Amino acid sequence: MKKYLYILFVFLFLTSWNARAQIDDTDLEEIVIDKLSRTSIIDIIKKVRNQMYNNYDNNNYNYLVNHKASINDTAQLLQSQTVFDVSINLKSKKINKSIVKDSRNTVAMDTVFFNRYSGNDSPMYWLTEVVIRKYVNVPELDFFNNFKDYSFERKRTADGQYIIEFYSEQFYEGYFQYDKNFNLKKMEFVLLKPYIIDHSQSKNGKFMFEKNWIYKKENVSITFDTSKDGKNFVDELKASEEIQDYNFTRFDSKGGVVIKDIDLDFKSNLIFKKL
Repeated sequence: MKKYLYILFVFLFLTSWNARAQIDDTDLEEIVIDKLSRTSIIDIIKKVRNQMYNNYDNNNYNYLVNHKASINDTAQLLQSQTVFDVSINLKSKKINKSIVKDSRNTVAMDTVFFNRYSGNDSPMYWLTEVVIRKYVNVPELDFFNNFKDYSFERKRTADGQYIIEFYSEQFYEGYFQYDKNFNLKKMEFVLLKPYIIDHSQSKNGKFMFEKNWIYKKENVSITFDTSKDGKNFVDELKASEEIQDYNFTRFDSKGGVVIKDIDLDFKSNLIFKKL
């Protein structure tokens, strides 16, 4: 009996070891940790960032933007699909876009909620326009600039491209992939720690409005492509955000309250896709 148990144990051990070896071999074929010093990795990140600045395609492209937004987990505020003509100049931090007349353009909006506001007062601006501008402006993203708060690790894929993973318990965790010419190919990142935005404004010592909220969630995925001229451009951007405790008060010239919103929560999902 002991003899059989010993044979069984050896068989199970060898089977388990072989399965583990196969998994490890597969992983090594797909991705290899590339040991570099922190200084060397930061130098590479700067090259990738500067390549986006210097090699971005400033030509106009059409993008289809799908967007959904809800309030307090229940009511749908917005569901839209719009084709835009877009030009992006990262050096000057300008993103110009105009609506293209297209049969795909549709919009369903809670006008009762949004018509209370005017211009940039509206949460619409923060749920749509700012979402696009914040993430399309890739070289200004936190992990491309705020190095002291991040840890980094570089890996290499089987097809010769590189991945840099980044982590900060105070900010974001994610990775970006780039090629041998330091052109970005893809990135994904999530917010790990919520942060507060205060956008209050005053004039002549009097508040025009008070506005603050908490960015509770950011989940972003961006893929990039290269034009026939070798220039980079955003191919697709997907962003999911949650805004918590949105407080807004608009005052008139005498200090009276015109609009007051307290502790509103918003969820927003946006897809920005090149046609």
